[in-house]
Amino acid sequence: MLFRVFFGLCLLCLSSLGVAAAQPQTPEEARQQIETLQKDLKKLNGWLKEIKSERSDVEKQLESKEQSIQLLHKKIQELQLSLKKGEQQLSELSKQQRNLQLSIQQQNDQIAAQLRAVYRSGEQDGLKLLLSDNQSADAMRLVHYNRYFSQARQSVINGYVNEVRELSLVEKSIRSHRAQQIQEQTNLQKQRTALKAERLQRKTLLAKLNQDLKTGNQKQAQLSKNQKQLSALLERLEEALVDIQIPDQDVSFASQKGKLVKPIARLTKVPDNGQINLGGITLKAKEGDNVRAIFHGRVVFADWMRGFGFLIILDHGDGYMSLYGYNQSILKDVGEWVAANEVIATVGSSGGRLDPGLFFAIRHNSVPLSPLKWVGRG
Repeated sequence: MLFRVFFGLCLLCLSSLGVAAAQPQTPEEARQQIETLQKDLKKLNGWLKEIKSERSDVEKQLESKEQSIQLLHKKIQELQLSLKKGEQQLSELSKQQRNLQLSIQQQNDQIAAQLRAVYRSGEQDGLKLLLSDNQSADAMRLVHYNRYFSQARQSVINGYVNEVRELSLVEKSIRSHRAQQIQEQTNLQKQRTALKAERLQRKTLLAKLNQDLKTGNQKQAQLSKNQKQLSALLERLEEALVDIQIPDQDVSFASQKGKLVKPIARLTKVPDNGQINLGGITLKAKEGDNVRAIFHGRVVFADWMRGFGFLIILDHGDGYMSLYGYNQSILKDVGEWVAANEVIATVGSSGGRLDPGLFFAIRHNSVPLSPLKWVGRG
């Protein structure tokens, strides 16, 4: 997954050269810019691998478990979406079935009425021919009328047969969809059972990790280390992105201070020692709640990081970045553009937290800002 950071940012560079601060004038200059960025990003990628290798076995197991939980959540979301679409399709097919059944019944009644009319008409026509003075002409007229009505009846019968066939196909499709729904419901239940087991194992790992950090000094030292690593990551990202600007927009990030989109519905701050030096806060939220981009930007980091779990970082241009941590799952990849208010992740408790919440921070040119002063309160 770390390679996604490197590869995604290389793509970001290639797609952004046209709006770079120092726009290359020749192919050679463009090649040199790309090579410089690639070197910076290789250093970043190597540094990330290095800090991951420093973790304890329990921390590595915790990340692996949280990665598994994230994948299970994504599978469950996909199955739920598929089931919802399946229900809509079944509803449409059932409606089509009812309409066909009604139409077939109406045609049944119509054909029966025509048969009765033909029977009565046949008796009356025979009597008319016997009493007629011009039997030959009347007979020709009756043959003509009967042929016309016979064709009309045949058209009705053909329509009836076609609708019966269509109804049979619809009913077959309904049976197939219902069987698929049952299978997907079974798969969903299996995934939920697996998720429950993974969560129990994570809880055991978390208890062991907390036991390893049982003294306050150890825990504080770990929090301090987490902060330094995140700060270093952000500095490296900022250095790599210094010559890559966000394309021109109608409004700038700075002009939206106090009006940015809220990352989650309610902005209830909870105490969270260890993030203060980064200017970040932890917001209370329910597990699985949507996390939204506060402003238009591009994903420059989307990975698991010690102390912050699944972390996604957006670059908004002009030196502004926003950070969203502790996520249950990340829904965007490095290099993707996101719009303001677009869902980018779901709330979780990754990174070794006991309770769900959202780590939220805004930085400008490496300087942490007070995030609640930037988002709207409405």
